[in-house]
Amino acid sequence: MYQDTDEPSLRQQARAAIQSGSLPSRRQDRTMGGPGTGAFCALCHTALMRHMTELELHFDHVTDDIPQTSSFKFHHRCFAAWLVERDKFGDVSH
Repeated sequence: MYQDTDEPSLRQQARAAIQSGSLPSRRQDRTMGGPGTGAFCALCHTALMRHMTELELHFDHVTDDIPQTSSFKFHHRCFAAWLVERDKFGDVSH
């Protein structure tokens, strides 16, 4: 559960997700935020409830010459953990 997860655990999860390719290892192209929508966090996989802040990161890329955008939603603590671990990888695009 999100509230019960400590920072080292979140960072370990973020590191593993970046290494496996399930989360990006580069800076997002856009960031939006607002109240939670009930979607699940890309890192801890728990719901972003309405009373929580939801951060949505957009990543632009091209697949088969077609411009596309991938998005990931995070709790603020999960975003911070991803950010710290992402910075350890450098800003590598893939």
